[in-house]
Amino acid sequence: MENTKNITLPAPAKINVCLGVTRKRGDGYHDIDSVMQTVALCDSVSVSLAENARGAEITVLCPGHESLEGEKNIAFRAAKSYFDYPKTENYSVSIVIEKVIPMEAGLGGGSSDAAAVLLALNALAPVPLEESELISIGARVGADVPFLLRRGTALVGGIGEKLSPCRPLPETSVLIAYPKHEKVATGKAYAAIDARGEFSSPSDFEKMKLALESGNISEVAGASYNIFESVLPGGSAVFGLKKEMLAHGALMSLMSGSGSAVFGFFPSDECARTAAKALAPAADTFVTELFRAD
Repeated sequence: MENTKNITLPAPAKINVCLGVTRKRGDGYHDIDSVMQTVALCDSVSVSLAENARGAEITVLCPGHESLEGEKNIAFRAAKSYFDYPKTENYSVSIVIEKVIPMEAGLGGGSSDAAAVLLALNALAPVPLEESELISIGARVGADVPFLLRRGTALVGGIGEKLSPCRPLPETSVLIAYPKHEKVATGKAYAAIDARGEFSSPSDFEKMKLALESGNISEVAGASYNIFESVLPGGSAVFGLKKEMLAHGALMSLMSGSGSAVFGFFPSDECARTAAKALAPAADTFVTELFRAD
């Protein structure tokens, strides 16, 4: 009879406190400069691993989101990649994902689910892999997965696989707003950057690194930027959400990733909640906080 081990982990969303695209690579991918930060808006990922299984089986369930179940989910690919490194012939794993993070929003929800699966499997494994091995696996699964294995605050380069430590962000209240009627396709966003032919300046990233080292959230806010905002159509809901956040006391407001979610840093939860009420007719809103690395 099979024995089953279980674990449930949070899968936090990520925001890009700054995001630049520095070049298009020969392999078709793009190099980025970014400061990424996890926030306490989390999916919940439960993983069950059967011992002494015969054959290879991975199931992925996502209640309320049947289109995300099975092999279509990046979490499936994460689990398979884990068992392929090193090659494991016999395993039976069940994954259940409770979705909270908006999808196709630039918040890394799917990648965070995948990272949580890798962390869970490693915690359940008789002989865990080294962190460097997990990050290597994660890089093959998705560009944001390596960071979401580490979590917290990090400088991120390459296609997302190059992680460098930095001073954690100062405490701040975070409001995330996801426009109800606007989505941004990541591939199209990168194509628009390529068509324009203007990439990010390294000096902008240096300013952000200096701001981080100051430990002052206002300086960080002043150095924030996202190159993808420059290729949005003028009528994008993103700009309206940013304007409304700033009008309600946000220290800064920025689109995350290639969009279309917008986040703002606020001096208090009360201030963030007031802004959330103002934005509610046009967006799904979430008042949250920074999610620190363990």
